Amino acid sequence: MLDLDAGRVKITQFFIGAATVVIGLIGLLSAPSEEYDGIGVVVVVLVSLTTFPVSLRWFIGGWPTPKALVAYVVYADVSIGACLLLKQDLLTAIGGTVLFAVVTMFAVIAVRPLVYWIHMAATVLVLAIVCVRAALNDAASGWVVIAHSLTMLLMFGAPMILVIYVSELRSRAQQSLVDPLTGLRNRRGLFAAVETILLTSHKDRSAQMSAVVLDVDGMKHVNDTFGHHTGDAVLVDLAQHLRAVTSHSWVVARLGGDEFACVSVAEPGTTEPRIDALAAALSDTRVMSGLSVSVGSATTEVGVGDSEQAILLLLRTADAEMYRAKSARKQSGDYRGSVQG
Repeated sequence: MLDLDAGRVKITQFFIGAATVVIGLIGLLSAPSEEYDGIGVVVVVLVSLTTFPVSLRWFIGGWPTPKALVAYVVYADVSIGACLLLKQDLLTAIGGTVLFAVVTMFAVIAVRPLVYWIHMAATVLVLAIVCVRAALNDAASGWVVIAHSLTMLLMFGAPMILVIYVSELRSRAQQSLVDPLTGLRNRRGLFAAVETILLTSHKDRSAQMSAVVLDVDGMKHVNDTFGHHTGDAVLVDLAQHLRAVTSHSWVVARLGGDEFACVSVAEPGTTEPRIDALAAALSDTRVMSGLSVSVGSATTEVGVGDSEQAILLLLRTADAEMYRAKSARKQSGDYRGSVQG
């Protein structure tokens, strides 16, 4: 979902919130009917009322974290399951399991396959319990119960067809975001990761984005003298070093050739120490065969929806700073741009 732009993500959130409200209204309208009695009425009303603050979170919040998405699926399954199991009209309860189809569609798209399969197991269990109760209580003939059950099973199981398709799309999307040589993100992956951070963590707050750009000194000499296979080994070595010296707060990418970038999004005023520490660690770096790297950094304000342009400007600024630092190091003699024997 977060491969979509901010506008489409917002539309998606609106429809999920609206679906949550509708399910809550269905519960409120059903509670005073003959379908429920006693404590069942109270439970269904309370459960239905919880849908309104949950839907509000979808309407006004950013895109939830992976854990929050799993929590939403669990919440939906428990809420719908409890209301169905409390129904007195058991044939209606069988028909009500169609609401699981809405959750199934969401689960296929938004959560990991394991969570999806657990959701499917839970829905089948609820359907089985309701069907057995309907048969034991003579709610209808056994053939009618079986027919209704198979119909509902088909309805909320139909999105299973999407699992293979969605998995393939996810695999292709992931491959398009990753540099095949180093395993780091590529330029497109960098943009997508930063936009995701803004959508999930800084949607309604100002944020500061920082970039640390670096390249390998003397990379052309390595390729020309020892071949591109040696140059590739140098890049892989540097990528491994970047993984080691950056924390989870940095998005690390290979921009192309021997140029890499580390980008961070944080609250204003909290980025300078982080930049200084990373820049210092990278400035002292010696990669394969003793080659050094040149480093430049920059910081800017950023908001949801304009991150790509902000990153491009930030990278250009940091890139210019890197080349100034490289020139200064050449003049001072602190430059190791050839392979050391």
